[in-house]
Amino acid sequence: MRGEESSDSESWRMEESSVRRSLETLCQELNMDEQTAAEAMDNFTAIWNTYTLEGEVVHWLACALYAACRKGSTPTVGKGLMEGNCVSLTRILRCAKLSLIQFFSKMRKWADMSNLSQDFRLRMDRLERNFEVSTVIFRKFEPIFRDMFVNPQGCEAPRQPRSRKHRRLPCHISDVFKFCWTLFVYTKGNFRMIGDDLVNSYHLLLCCLDLVFGNALLCANRKELINPAFRGQAL
Repeated sequence: MRGEESSDSESWRMEESSVRRSLETLCQELNMDEQTAAEAMDNFTAIWNTYTLEGEVVHWLACALYAACRKGSTPTVGKGLMEGNCVSLTRILRCAKLSLIQFFSKMRKWADMSNLSQDFRLRMDRLERNFEVSTVIFRKFEPIFRDMFVNPQGCEAPRQPRSRKHRRLPCHISDVFKFCWTLFVYTKGNFRMIGDDLVNSYHLLLCCLDLVFGNALLCANRKELINPAFRGQAL
């Protein structure tokens, strides 16, 4: 019996050591502060000792880190306060190789297991609704963009010249596509009241498309950008 207990204890220490190494690697990639990392490890250990965590350990560590990152506030230069420690969810997911859909699923379970506050759960619900709205809007964005502009799929961006003096290249259609969607995302993020509102988000998308289209008409290479069949547009 003592041999079995010793074996179990040794196995436990090896697992804990492996988890700590995984967390350290993740925190180094994120340049995480020690206090948040220690809090995440303590919370993870408490849950790990109580529940069976299925799937990749690093994914659950990402949930523990995100919860720890969103506690408290950080002072800013303007003497204001910013929620959390400024480590973005995008960076956490990228380093942990965790998709946003997987994150929402695991984070709901993590919130229940760790008994997170109702305010935190409400913010998570809002974030998930924002993501769902953005997903629907993107499905609308692609066909509208293809009607107004040249189809970005299959169009290769021009290669950068090899000479030391970089010649300024004309705007490519793939750049227009990325810029238009980025403009929508950033603008939507500045108006949180419409973040999970599908109708207002769709109207905002149309405004962004209209703005980009109007500027594209002023470009010297507009014939390579605008779809000539769009509303009988004469180029």
